[in-house]
Amino acid sequence: MRKEIKITVVSHDDKVNIGAEEKWDILAILTHDSSMTVMSTLLKSGLISGSLCGGRGDCGKCRVQFMKGGPVPTALERSVIEAEELRQGYRLSCFARPKDDCVIRLALVDEPKISIISHMIEMPQKNDQISQRNGMTIYRKSGVPEMDEKLGATDAIIAVDLGTTTVAMQFMDISTGCVLDTFCEMNPQRCYGADVLSRIKASCEGHREELKRMLFNLLERGVKQFSALGANIRGMCIAGNTTMEHLLVGYDVSCLGISPFTPVEIGLQEYKQPGWDFPAWLVPGISTFVGGDIVAGIYALDMFPEGGLQDTVLLIDLGTNGEMAMTDGKRMVVTATAAGPAFEGGAGMIGSDMVANIASLLQQGILDETGLLKEPYFTEGIDVGRPAVRMRNKEIRDLQMAKAAVRAGIEILWKKVGCPQIKHVYLAGGFGYYLDVEAAFQIGLLPEYMHGKVSAVGNTSLAGAYRIGCDLLNGKMEKKKIEEKLETVLSINLAEQEEFEALYVRYMDLQRSDFCEGQSGAV
Repeated sequence: MRKEIKITVVSHDDKVNIGAEEKWDILAILTHDSSMTVMSTLLKSGLISGSLCGGRGDCGKCRVQFMKGGPVPTALERSVIEAEELRQGYRLSCFARPKDDCVIRLALVDEPKISIISHMIEMPQKNDQISQRNGMTIYRKSGVPEMDEKLGATDAIIAVDLGTTTVAMQFMDISTGCVLDTFCEMNPQRCYGADVLSRIKASCEGHREELKRMLFNLLERGVKQFSALGANIRGMCIAGNTTMEHLLVGYDVSCLGISPFTPVEIGLQEYKQPGWDFPAWLVPGISTFVGGDIVAGIYALDMFPEGGLQDTVLLIDLGTNGEMAMTDGKRMVVTATAAGPAFEGGAGMIGSDMVANIASLLQQGILDETGLLKEPYFTEGIDVGRPAVRMRNKEIRDLQMAKAAVRAGIEILWKKVGCPQIKHVYLAGGFGYYLDVEAAFQIGLLPEYMHGKVSAVGNTSLAGAYRIGCDLLNGKMEKKKIEEKLETVLSINLAEQEEFEALYVRYMDLQRSDFCEGQSGAV
């Protein structure tokens, strides 16, 4: 039954006791519709910006503590919140529906700080590059020395990596490729959820224009910053996954969330905006699951078969979505798998740290190969890292499932290409940049035969957007030509592959592994 009740929001201090009413510092008194969740009212009040899972309860980060008048916990809340904390009044604001006046304290779980990688690394021929921490651009300008004069004579292009989690823009000299400036922000759409499914749901529920506006306003802020340098903005090239590009343009994305997952448009598109006196393009995609970001990476690494590449190369870009491409110089196969928050900080730490910590727990014997913590940590979890973050069986299992899907995807791609000997493995994006490669081998994310072949290559999406944009401006590429290239690429849906389920189960355990069949081609 619907009725209006009062929610009193008190101090964030977690040392305040539930019964100590005289010590409560009132922050806000909100009118709440009892048929709605607490999160809906907190969002309207501006006290929170959203949840990472779009209100599904998956992330557990929107917690509040009921100091008075707490509702009975739901089954889902019982599965993600410890029993003692439930007794202390902790609930998920996206599920809690109090029926009477209540008092709450915000107990939101902080997100891990995510570094935005905005450059591409020069690739060595043979080297497992571990933890590539070397003067990258994060939330600041690109480190170019201060310029005394404007760049009025310089022709430049804006390259954009439109990620689900982060957005990176670079202002680059067309003739030299020099980075003149960098603009990076977290994707503002995260208030509707961390993954593309949450954004699709939000768009279909009436937030399409708001999601579109958020991205445009972010791009505008970048353009304004770059314009202040005085260089000639000749164009902009935007690379993103299919859902992100659809949300930017304002397409109906309902078709992306249900079978047969047919996009509105994945070809090369112009992105026109009033006030922009330069052309802008969206990098074309290959399918609903393999979008412009991976196409830009393929372009940056010269992986298209006609590019003269002789060796077999694998590109892996792991983030909220896991995308992979493999070519032997004659044919190319691509695929993608939903990784969720596992590689983007689902346990309160960045994904690469998650991998490193799991590998360490395995070595110490605290975690077994099935992914279960041993006593006395099985029930309560264990604190890892600095600052300490509590890791529980649930977060470990989330990474296991993402890891198993990626590992199965690698093997299926390898078989589709014909089981060749892989020469180079390129890890793109922030996850690959920070990944301890040895830890990835230890938990079985990468097969053993790849030792000595793995290189972190940074932001290939940005690098490819720059190259594609320059080629379009200089007439070296036409819409028809790049779309013909993409028509030769085989895109596979892992869920439709007969062997996927068996491989997924095979690689669920946290242990070193190699291909179980045809290893002679992989060694």
